[in-house]
Amino acid sequence: MSQWTERRPSEDFYRVLAPDGSVEGKPPDLSAEETVDLYRSIVRTRVFEDKALSLQRRGELSIAARSRGEEAVAIGSAAALEPNDWCFPSYRQTGALTHWDAPMDRAVAGLMGTEPETIDEHLPVEDPPAVNFTPTYVPLAVNVTNAVGSAMADRFDDRDTVTLSYIGDGSTSQGDFHEALNFAGVYDAPAVTVIQNNQWAISVPAHQQTASETFARKGEAHGVPAERVDGNDVFAVYEKTKEATERARAGEGPGLIECVTYRMVEHNTADEPSVYRDEKEQEYWAERDPLDRLEAYLREEGHLDEGTIEAIEEEASEDVDGAVRRAREVPTSDPERMFDHHLHTQSWTERHQRAELRAELEGKNPFTDFDGTGLAETDRTRTDGGEKR
Repeated sequence: MSQWTERRPSEDFYRVLAPDGSVEGKPPDLSAEETVDLYRSIVRTRVFEDKALSLQRRGELSIAARSRGEEAVAIGSAAALEPNDWCFPSYRQTGALTHWDAPMDRAVAGLMGTEPETIDEHLPVEDPPAVNFTPTYVPLAVNVTNAVGSAMADRFDDRDTVTLSYIGDGSTSQGDFHEALNFAGVYDAPAVTVIQNNQWAISVPAHQQTASETFARKGEAHGVPAERVDGNDVFAVYEKTKEATERARAGEGPGLIECVTYRMVEHNTADEPSVYRDEKEQEYWAERDPLDRLEAYLREEGHLDEGTIEAIEEEASEDVDGAVRRAREVPTSDPERMFDHHLHTQSWTERHQRAELRAELEGKNPFTDFDGTGLAETDRTRTDGGEKR
């Protein structure tokens, strides 16, 4: 049972497809093939992330974060980009990479902890995605700051490109987010920021970490045009992102889009959502699933049938299984490599952690058996509570 009182967000937002797949507004100008491709991207993302969960449960990955029920945000917005544009994703935008055919085998290898140099050697990119993707950001809100800087660099070089970045509702409380929006607004950076408002900042509900009526209003404070859309409606996300990217590309400045969605699953595999939220809340949002909504629309339009659905699901499974198989063939990396590029010079902390890691790799318990072996004599005093702090 949740310790919080459920507060559903206002539906005062832009929507094209109703939860049952019926049309409430004008669908975007997309061909039947392009629309089915949006559906295919959601399926592939879901299959990929479910496989990641399975691999984590079997110990092949240390942690995984899924976007089940939120896929329309990443896919609808990324679909609005043009070749050579830039995308700065965080850890819940798998769909953006999936839609632009980023290599899944490299993504799996990265989740397995393989270092980039080894991945580049054994899984070279023969056909890179048309959109430029940065590595997935884990530090919260930093990708938005970097995205605005990247957009300004392109503007200074007279490039006709737009930069898209993502942030969660909880991360809008970070100073980086506001600094980035302020800079973008002042200098008309060709940057579009998508707020993936999935109602929960891990275990903190949205209404407890902001007093703002909506997250879109945060853009107004910085002079950045903002829209609020149904984040489970891939058409609405696509259309408003397209409008924002076109304005940015024309030199009319940045844009902000709040996508109202819901995190149907755990924050990541280290989380247990039943501790802090109610099942009834999940049931409500399950009826608004973006995949079911788009499927209902495509069936009604005659663009999708059982045979096509089975073929898409089978293709997705084969692609993901192949990616996992290739990733498993990549040699594992030396665990100590994780320390190599953290600091310009060695610190006591780094040397201590390296020694602890060596102890663990030798089968010792680093918390009970570690005696400082492998440390310099001047460092060992600190393992015994000495004065070198």
